[in-house]
Amino acid sequence: MTTQIKSGSPQAIKLFNAALFTESVRRNSFTNSMTGDAPKSVDMNKADGNRKQTHHGAPVIRITDLGSGGGDEVTVDLVQQLRQKPVMGDRRIAGKGAALKFSSFTLKIDQGRTLVESGGKMSQQRTMHNLRNLARSLLNPYYNALEDQLCLVHMAGARGSSTDPEWVVPLADDQDFDEITVNKLTPPTYDRHVFGGDATSLENIDSADTFTLGDVDKLRLFLDEMPFPLQPIKFEKDPMAEEDPFHVLWVTPRQWNDFWTSTSGNEWRAIVAEAHQRRSRFNHPVFMGECAMWQGILVKKIKRPIRFNPGDTVDVSLNDAQATVSQVTPGVTVDRAILVGGQALANAYGGIKKRSSSGRSHFHYHEELTDHENSAEHSLSWMNGKAKIRFKGTDGRTNDFGVIALDTAIKI
Repeated sequence: MTTQIKSGSPQAIKLFNAALFTESVRRNSFTNSMTGDAPKSVDMNKADGNRKQTHHGAPVIRITDLGSGGGDEVTVDLVQQLRQKPVMGDRRIAGKGAALKFSSFTLKIDQGRTLVESGGKMSQQRTMHNLRNLARSLLNPYYNALEDQLCLVHMAGARGSSTDPEWVVPLADDQDFDEITVNKLTPPTYDRHVFGGDATSLENIDSADTFTLGDVDKLRLFLDEMPFPLQPIKFEKDPMAEEDPFHVLWVTPRQWNDFWTSTSGNEWRAIVAEAHQRRSRFNHPVFMGECAMWQGILVKKIKRPIRFNPGDTVDVSLNDAQATVSQVTPGVTVDRAILVGGQALANAYGGIKKRSSSGRSHFHYHEELTDHENSAEHSLSWMNGKAKIRFKGTDGRTNDFGVIALDTAIKI
């Protein structure tokens, strides 16, 4: 007898759920171009159950398989480096062993949902489009846009004031903002915050402090002199990961334009050629599209700006061990670029269990008839939480682990 899976059956829903998650992972997006692809077993505590994560050298660590147990928290641990003096000559070493020291980072996950209504029978009668399929097809692009934006604002530590209608994440003063971000945004820590030109703080950036090649040199020197530098990006399949490590600097369209117009023709050809050369040895999505490379820093353009307007109130971190938050006001329009290395952001997925399915999925599609079966509603639900990774280091200071913010003026 021929096996048949009818539309709307529990099996069909499972297939759709799996396909939706696969498409989200493979899409060439801001988030997925920075996520590794090799699962790695880690500690089995908290909500994690069989807890696995993508390769730890990537900027975005996707932690999955959280659905086999309860709980809404995920913990990531950092092992601190040894810092004790060596024991010399014949001095006794017994009893002088250093204890292992750990720092922990915790993020929460929560359920998110979105709904679209595909109209009634007369609406369908009046058009040649299949409204049911059309409504259903809009759910996946919606989630991809939401994920990209949430990852961006978490790494940047701010939503900014951009009101571009393409934004799904509302402004920070929206009453639902904290629920949508799940984990509270944390501004760049003092030791991970750099400014364009000769500016030394966000509030004293002036119109001349636009993004130039000199700022890439500044970031390179900043990385080289940091006592606890950002780990370079190491994708698992990159054959040059050890020999030619790199970081990625994501800049806004305005910053990219300032960069391009301030660079000579010979300089531009050299930095574009360097990016192409690195790509020829490892053809990864992060090297696709417009990009330039200088001193091991790949400069990429991101579609949506994190922008602060004159007079905005912006959270910054003070120069203390606790990364105490204060507020400042920029005097000019400022865009925020983000330099990312390994382990910049944790992206954790839980599992959703429905009565019509025996298993769990990171996503769940649901369709039901309403208004006495005249209309149909289509919903997508997910279980997820994202947060910028930060730890307390051996020096006792709390710092962002894998991201540095670069604030510059932009030409309007």
